[in-house]
Amino acid sequence: MITFRRSEASTMKKYSITDLWLRVILFFSICVVLIFSFQVFVLPLVTTVFNNGEEYPETIGINIQRAMNGIVGIGLVYVFLRMDRLKIKVSGFEWNKYMVKEWILLSIPIALAGLIPTVIIENIFEIIEIKDLLDIYGIILTLFVTIFMIGIGEEILFRGYLQRILESRYTFRNSAIISAFLFGFLHFWLAGTTGNVKYMIAILFSAFAIGLTFSYAFKITNYNLIFPVAIHGFWDFFLFIFEADFSYDTWLQVVMEISASIIGAIVIFLLVKYYAENYQKIPNQDSEEVSV
Repeated sequence: MITFRRSEASTMKKYSITDLWLRVILFFSICVVLIFSFQVFVLPLVTTVFNNGEEYPETIGINIQRAMNGIVGIGLVYVFLRMDRLKIKVSGFEWNKYMVKEWILLSIPIALAGLIPTVIIENIFEIIEIKDLLDIYGIILTLFVTIFMIGIGEEILFRGYLQRILESRYTFRNSAIISAFLFGFLHFWLAGTTGNVKYMIAILFSAFAIGLTFSYAFKITNYNLIFPVAIHGFWDFFLFIFEADFSYDTWLQVVMEISASIIGAIVIFLLVKYYAENYQKIPNQDSEEVSV
């Protein structure tokens, strides 16, 4: 067991049950509408204005779309925190000089260890068809977007804000399950633009499983977002640096996609747990004790 102290400066305000759920519903609804609007309306506008109406190369177009999602996440959390006169650091977005280098370096092999068995299973069941590695410019752009836009944007949304306000009334376990479900549901909703129901169901449960591991990484770092952001960002980076096609033509593929994601999530969870129990040392701060 790890025992450390939670800083008072990083404690989220405690809400009533009614106020809490009104905030969750309002926050998530605005998030879904904004991200959907960005994808459907703003992205074509950006193409028209900045690229003379011509489509961007696929890598650039996809990364612009991902970047927009991250901007929505960061901006929305900032607005809701300011409404309560709270600082952004309450969400866990705080630089820990003692641990940040260790967390970032560890997140690379941890993300790879979880992704490799996932991709192997996807390949066996012909869910994924990997084509070519992106060129150097595509790799650099993808690294920037997956870490600084997707990683930060989605983690501050679902772990930094939603999970933290849920924990003002519920246990960590219940809060993590709810925030992970909302994480999966957002991906489910956005996948609806494809019209592929099998893909929507696959991504709902896959994102839910992975989201739980990010919640655990958030917990064991004394609610610091750096570690889950890095794991999330490098998971997406190693997946997106290849040009690949995904197919969900049968229900067996859906089941195996969910199974593959659960296996990847379990691998990440076990590695993070092993690290937390054997190696992690967080300097104590003067406040409330928390046990993991």
